Amino acid sequence: MRGEEGSDPFAEVNAPEFLARLVKGGAESQKAFGQLVRVTHDRFLAFVRRSLSSSDECQEVVQEMYLAVHKGLSKFEGKSKLTTWMYSLAHYKICDKLAEKDRAHQELTESNEAVLITGDYSDSFDPVTPWDASADHVLARSSVESLIVEAVKALPPLAREIYQLRDVDGLSGEDAAAVLEMPPVNVRVQLHRARKFIVRYVQEKMKDKSVQRGASRS
Repeated sequence: MRGEEGSDPFAEVNAPEFLARLVKGGAESQKAFGQLVRVTHDRFLAFVRRSLSSSDECQEVVQEMYLAVHKGLSKFEGKSKLTTWMYSLAHYKICDKLAEKDRAHQELTESNEAVLITGDYSDSFDPVTPWDASADHVLARSSVESLIVEAVKALPPLAREIYQLRDVDGLSGEDAAAVLEMPPVNVRVQLHRARKFIVRYVQEKMKDKSVQRGASRS
């Protein structure tokens, strides 16, 4: 989940002095790159998991992203945050992988076979609940979180990706716009619509459940 408003979870590796170490060359650069992987790996793996269901594919995409970072560092001009550039690379690697799966799907369909492609959103929301919470509280929280996951899945692909970049990964509007190569104002509009949709979806589903419980008691 997001931290405090305006906070940068990658502040350590987005600092100018870190980038200087990274592009310096030699043992210092190798050490800095190892630090970059340690600081960012888990968050980028979670980012990729929301689009790809296979653990092997997720690991492969993340490794390809780091390889692209390593190869492209000499051309990185620092016009955006280092991690914003990395999100862009990961985004394109995901698109490439989905395109591959699309082609495979078409080939199998032509052969009268089916391919099922699913998404994993298990890392989209903070699962922590106090150990001493009441059973009703735990069930209520679990129910709401399940509905939120359903609502996110129901969003159009672009709105879903913007919501995840902004409200799950904590990117700023400008950084999310850079990742998706679209105007920041479009990101704000899409995010506003996505949030409204999620709230409305959850409220309606909770209302339906309340009505059903009332009917079962009468």
